[in-house]
Amino acid sequence: MKNYNIIILGPSGAGKTVFVASLFRQLSTSTREGLFLEVPDHQQCIKLNEIYAQIIAKGPWPYATRELTKNTFTCCVKNPSLENFPVCQFTYIDYGGGIITDILPGEYEVLDFDKNVPNADAVLVMIDGLKLLKFMQDKDLNTEDVNRWLQKHLPNMMKLVHKCNRDTPVHFIISKWDLLVECRCDDLSEVRKRLLEKVPDFKNVVHSRVKAGCPVRLIPVSSIGMDFATLQPDGSMKKKPGAIPKPFQLEIPIAYVLIDRVKSDLKALKPSSENILLLDLVKKLKELAHVDQEKSLQEVKDRETALKHLVISFLKHLKDFEERFPKANLGGEVLFAPEPIHNFTKHEKVVCSLGFTSDGKTLFSSSDDRTVLFWDVARGNLQKKFVQEKSDWVLANISQDNKLLFTASADKSIKVWDANTGKLLYKPLKGHSEPIDGFVVSPDGSTLISGSRDRTVKIWQLETNGGRVIHSLSEHQGYVYALAVSPNGQTLATAGTNKKMLIWELPIKDDKFLKFLTLKHPSFIKALAFSSDDKMLVSGCGDKTIYVWDTKTWNLKYNLEGHSGAIWSLAISPDNRILASGSNDCTIKVWNLSTGTLKTTLTGHTGIITTLAFSPDNQTLASGSDDKTIKIWRIV
Repeated sequence: MKNYNIIILGPSGAGKTVFVASLFRQLSTSTREGLFLEVPDHQQCIKLNEIYAQIIAKGPWPYATRELTKNTFTCCVKNPSLENFPVCQFTYIDYGGGIITDILPGEYEVLDFDKNVPNADAVLVMIDGLKLLKFMQDKDLNTEDVNRWLQKHLPNMMKLVHKCNRDTPVHFIISKWDLLVECRCDDLSEVRKRLLEKVPDFKNVVHSRVKAGCPVRLIPVSSIGMDFATLQPDGSMKKKPGAIPKPFQLEIPIAYVLIDRVKSDLKALKPSSENILLLDLVKKLKELAHVDQEKSLQEVKDRETALKHLVISFLKHLKDFEERFPKANLGGEVLFAPEPIHNFTKHEKVVCSLGFTSDGKTLFSSSDDRTVLFWDVARGNLQKKFVQEKSDWVLANISQDNKLLFTASADKSIKVWDANTGKLLYKPLKGHSEPIDGFVVSPDGSTLISGSRDRTVKIWQLETNGGRVIHSLSEHQGYVYALAVSPNGQTLATAGTNKKMLIWELPIKDDKFLKFLTLKHPSFIKALAFSSDDKMLVSGCGDKTIYVWDTKTWNLKYNLEGHSGAIWSLAISPDNRILASGSNDCTIKVWNLSTGTLKTTLTGHTGIITTLAFSPDNQTLASGSDDKTIKIWRIV
């Protein structure tokens, strides 16, 4: 039976002992889901019951210790026929709070810190909710308790976390969440922001682990629940006579340990015989999260089906948790990606391009069905329809003042329209000998740039009576699929089927490219995107890889792997925090652009993700596909 070793770190009074005892008491009898915990060691069972009795009785709370204690729980499933199936074990290794508060010479060696912490399956760092409450309330950080917590307790714990292996999940457990709720300091986004801004040790640990792709979370819990005890003026907690504990979210850390650990093993290709079934189950996270729990429990007949039911039950809890606390995830992939807030289905063929108006209120889309549609983003409905194009594969752009609409299509021409009336303003701009596959507009709207299957890039200058080609660039030896112009308007990137990305200085001088990137792409390049600060250029390749380039040196910063198909579309949020990538694997991946780590995977499209666009306020992502649909996602 698989055993998961979980180390708990926390200073005296943080609530570790109460947490473990309450968890045991809460799950010592079978829940409606058929789950419960057994303690194989009889003496441990007696000790936990004694601690819990002290929690609920009048008088003092359990005393802090300098001891290392281990409590092993066997997680079991009991089916409706009352058959009991042990599934796995969780061993909580609790370093006494006094050890964390004041680590004495030689205690590292005696307590095997260097051995136990790196080999743990997960580490829970207990953040004392009472200290955190004072921290949130004391804007000047003058309280002695808060200063000691910030300057001594947290740094000692962070030193230990630094010893964790790369694949070890680290969960920061906020104890006594009931206190923060009672004092209206329970906005997890504000708690997270203040910790990252004011606690350098915390920020450094989170940053280093996120950069390495490790799961890091902030999980609020309450071992006693609301209305069991009240905060006294002297900072102590007084139990209410006759009150009954109602623990809050104690099962969330244990559920994350199981799922995160298996996902880490899956990533590291460590499918032990004990783990093979779990690996298979975790691959189906989203599917299993929607399975009916009662039906799943009815199907429990052996250890294998009991394990499946455990995973289904845990996923249900985690899905609910992530919906309630979307800011809990500090790093690593979110288990349950957001669902689209709108689905637009008016196009009859492939969605070719998307974009937002400058105020973000309207989305425009173009399609192989020869139309351009305008959508009300907030209401999720169609505003108006342009049907003037007479050829397929329509690409569209709009001017920053939202007055001009530009389209290119398979008829090899570019057209300029009044975006309000739909009136064609000039004669079509013609110059390409083959269909246009790439089309961008300069930031000031005066220059149009097109890439074609005729292997050329043409730069058009708009004039009073129309436009003309001012440069025709013919350095590519294949179709030109992708174009991108830097926000400062000084750099153009072009790429396509010849596996090369060319960088041009704008305005073009003598039709020569500025620099040719020395690292060739191993396959065709379908998508390009500049960051809004002009510091990065991202390219999407047919080899399923995304490449991130430093535009100052044109060196490769890093590459991103995760898609199972070619990259077809890219978009960077205006604040440069997030990169979205679309692929012919029908998924959208959302990345932390500064660290290169995957945040989440958006699913729902049934075809290639052909186009992506972020709203100006960074909050919304639009995706278009060859499944003929557009989806709007809320990105937080």
